[in-house]
Amino acid sequence: MQFRVFFLAFTVIIQFLLEVTIGRIFVAPSLIPLLLVYLSENYGKIWAVDGAFWSGIVLDLLLHQPPGSSSLALLIGLFAAKIFSKLSSGEGRSYLLSMMAISVLVSDTVFMLVASKPIGSGFSPVLLLFVPRAVITVIIGALILSITTWVTEIRSRRVTGRLHVQG
Repeated sequence: MQFRVFFLAFTVIIQFLLEVTIGRIFVAPSLIPLLLVYLSENYGKIWAVDGAFWSGIVLDLLLHQPPGSSSLALLIGLFAAKIFSKLSSGEGRSYLLSMMAISVLVSDTVFMLVASKPIGSGFSPVLLLFVPRAVITVIIGALILSITTWVTEIRSRRVTGRLHVQG
């Protein structure tokens, strides 16, 4: 539990650094929804609500954004991903990656709506950057899921002496 909290806090710091460096040039990947979808699917639904709230508040304070805008956007994005999971009967890597993509697209759109001054004035050609942001996030998510699968296989070989086959 404490390791997951540390990992979420580390992800918020990495997201902040990405937003102030790469995000100024092109688009930064959205790592927080990626991690929150993974944690909520594997370790319980409480991670979606608590993690989205606290990481959004901290990110808003670090980036000098309207307080609560990132939290609201993350919560709605995770809610949209959860609706997708209820409607589909998938499981596995592609299911999780599609949930991550939906969460990123919805949370970025809601954030643009809520954080712009006046509210709703942020809809412009900037919205077209959400697609590469989602694609970059899904690519990073695929790499992370591949690495976690690889580590799980290595651990299972140490315990049982044979290869653990998923499926």
